[in-house]
Amino acid sequence: MSEFSGPEDLSTDHRLAQVVIDGERQLLLPAVRRDRQALLRLLHADFEEVGASGRCYSRAQIIEQLCNEPVVESTRDEVHDPRVRRLSDSLLMLRWRTKPENLSQRTSLWVHSAQGWQLLFHQGTGQSASSQISGRRLGAAGQTTASLRPLRLADAPQVLAAFLSSPDMARQGEVSTLAEAEAYVRMLLEFPARQVPLAVVENSALVGLVCGTIDEANLSAWVWYWLHAEHRGRGLSSRALAALSAELFSSYRLQRLELGLRVNNPASKIVAERCGFILEGRERGKFLINGQRIDVLNYARLPTDPIPPISPLEFRAEAAGG
Repeated sequence: MSEFSGPEDLSTDHRLAQVVIDGERQLLLPAVRRDRQALLRLLHADFEEVGASGRCYSRAQIIEQLCNEPVVESTRDEVHDPRVRRLSDSLLMLRWRTKPENLSQRTSLWVHSAQGWQLLFHQGTGQSASSQISGRRLGAAGQTTASLRPLRLADAPQVLAAFLSSPDMARQGEVSTLAEAEAYVRMLLEFPARQVPLAVVENSALVGLVCGTIDEANLSAWVWYWLHAEHRGRGLSSRALAALSAELFSSYRLQRLELGLRVNNPASKIVAERCGFILEGRERGKFLINGQRIDVLNYARLPTDPIPPISPLEFRAEAAGG
């Protein structure tokens, strides 16, 4: 394959884009879905799927399920609005959606192997017609299935999808391949006494992260957060940060939480202030971004500060790492 320098968007008529779009379409055909050999050819040996319901499936489970799928005469979903990004010479990301009457957003990772292009990872995020209209009101009303749990290494494909969801995620770290996503997660899990990374999950799928980096000597922590671009604007960051803050104050007995944000990031400013963080200072010209010096606002919260009127996400403790 030709030399490749970095992630790039491909037009839908690009040869590689057509290959993976066609592969995705094949997987929607009833005849292919009932053909075990065809599925073995299209699905990578390490394939994993997170369905629209949030349930995770292995390659063997998916093949068994599809081969025993009832015969339905009606037309299956089509690949609507496909968008292809080349992540490396051997890895492509395909994002698409299903038909409007049964809408869900789909993300697939296709890897080039000795067998050709194969599907490595697939995730579906259900979205009803009503949630499209009022989705930004759901978070404020508290009508969400989101919760928090410890980050796991198995979350790496969904972490990668989040980093690729928006250019502004580059400020959170260098994650543009699955290997980099796995290294990112391992780094956060390496020192559990110093890092408290909690996955924001909806229907069991990771859609964001909130984390506290603990300074044990001073009983304080630096906190930060991010969300997949498709899940922003619903209040999840605020509710996740509120839950993390409560966990750090109660379970870890910390006496001070700190965070910093760029002055040109008003959404993050809203999150901090909603969660009871108080502005303490301003670092002038701290970052150089696209040739422009950007100020940073410093916030902090103490356990004696007023408790903010916000409903935190439920924290579901479980073993981390796996």
